[in-house]
Amino acid sequence: MAKTDETSDESTTGAGQRRRRLAPEDREHEIVQSAISFFAKHGFEGSTRDLAQRLGVSQPLLYRYFPTKEALVDRVYDEVFVRRWNPEWEEWLADRTHSLESRLKRYLKDYAHFVLRGEWVRIFMYAGLSRAGVNQRYLTRLRERHFLLIARELRFAYGIPEPESAEAEDEEVELIWAMHSSVFYIGVRKWVYDLSAPRNIDRLIDMRVESFLNGAPQVLLAHRAAAASPATAKTSRKGRKPLA
Repeated sequence: MAKTDETSDESTTGAGQRRRRLAPEDREHEIVQSAISFFAKHGFEGSTRDLAQRLGVSQPLLYRYFPTKEALVDRVYDEVFVRRWNPEWEEWLADRTHSLESRLKRYLKDYAHFVLRGEWVRIFMYAGLSRAGVNQRYLTRLRERHFLLIARELRFAYGIPEPESAEAEDEEVELIWAMHSSVFYIGVRKWVYDLSAPRNIDRLIDMRVESFLNGAPQVLLAHRAAAASPATAKTSRKGRKPLA
């Protein structure tokens, strides 16, 4: 039988009723879920004292599970941004038995369900203002696992030359990021700006992917050709015989 949290039995709710005893793993889960809602509403400047009061437990009990606020923030990050990450996304994007268009649409529609939630959007925005490390960890993960993969598949599908420098690769990533972040921005409009979101998200994603693929490959091909042409012209001039 799981050991119950004896300390929690001493705390009460606002109505004066004693809280039920919970096994440690259940209490930790309750704290984390409450912290997610709390930080999404108040930002990371919200105090652990207020969080404990919201839970109806003592602050010392909270610190039994998370010795510091940083430890709790790290746990919230893991719960919101890591545990809900779908490992199949990379598999879908890399599967060349399907067209790149169909892969991108499938991936972004599923990804939209992951990010277009109030707590996700608001925690991410608050983190950008006060906990930059949270955003940087997530965006680094997104760049390495998704953006670079999409760039590789884009080059393969459209015969785009490999980038000759880190700067050229960054340009590819920026184009992909602009398309990708437009999905996240739907959530910003709804959960930060309090504006209505499009009703048919799937249709909108279809259109944005089609727009991206009808523009980005052609732009990259043109820029790679322009970057290569001076070198080609120089080589041609070197091999040309002088006029008699």
